[in-house]
Amino acid sequence: MTDKLNETGYFIFSLDTELGTGYFDKDADRHRIFSEDGSRERDKIARILEMLEEYQIIATWAVVGHIFYEHCEECEICPVLEWEGKYKSYEEAYKTQHPLWYGADVVEALLAANLPHEVAFHGYSHETFDSMSRVKAEIEIQEFKRVASRKGVDAKSIVFPRDKAGHLDLFEKHGFLCYRGEESLPLLTRNKYIIGRIAKNLDHIFGISTPPIYDMKDFVSENMVNLIATQHIYGFSRKTELLLDQWGLPNLRIRRMARAIHKAAAKKKVAHIWAHPWEFRTEDDFGKLRYIFESVAEEVAAGRMKTISMIDMANMVTQAYGG
Repeated sequence: MTDKLNETGYFIFSLDTELGTGYFDKDADRHRIFSEDGSRERDKIARILEMLEEYQIIATWAVVGHIFYEHCEECEICPVLEWEGKYKSYEEAYKTQHPLWYGADVVEALLAANLPHEVAFHGYSHETFDSMSRVKAEIEIQEFKRVASRKGVDAKSIVFPRDKAGHLDLFEKHGFLCYRGEESLPLLTRNKYIIGRIAKNLDHIFGISTPPIYDMKDFVSENMVNLIATQHIYGFSRKTELLLDQWGLPNLRIRRMARAIHKAAAKKKVAHIWAHPWEFRTEDDFGKLRYIFESVAEEVAAGRMKTISMIDMANMVTQAYGG
């Protein structure tokens, strides 16, 4: 069975889809990054969908539960109430239809796409699960499932808010099958101090290393299938990014990701790239995504790679190795 499953390489593309909720606790950053009416964020999502269609790439869209609503419904269980007096988020989200907090139209666009994209769990409020109580985690899961079911969504994959995993056994009890694990970084570039940041930038720019790719058996874990990330497209200094763009080198550091994709195809392994839709802020940023997609399309055309959702990969891993 495993030999048959490993006939090609695989490409997973996951997108943390949040609108303003991803910065619910970072008021200054939220107001700096996002448009007031949510139009810019929707345009980016629409453009990504068009590019996915153009290159026939299936994506996993990890969506925050709160944006399934069209407007505030003053729900009996409401995490936004806890933000009163702490974050401006409360004033923006409670008893409003603010387009950065309510995105039913976004969910509908994802579900209406021609390709069978996956809609996955990205929290209900975008609070992190590593420090959340079990009771609150249960509420987050139940409320997400409740509001998602109204759109016919029965999510089985998880992308944890800010990649902070927690309560895996609880998610498993609720029928989830997989989650995106944090990428495996070398010790030096994992260092969050200045030496680590410099080493990471140099590695990305000069392509010293290739981002990790995985065998399916690498995803087997104690609870659910752990679909470890290869690389976050924008896990890189934005200032340095813009300098490279100004110097006419927008794809310089993206070559590492392309190399990982070609290597995954050649070795019949898996490359898992991810991003937030809002991170595509310029034409150069969309050019980088096109560069990645062209690498995938080249391998797909050659019969060496397939694009796949997180849940479909998790089902393959379970079929091959149990779970």
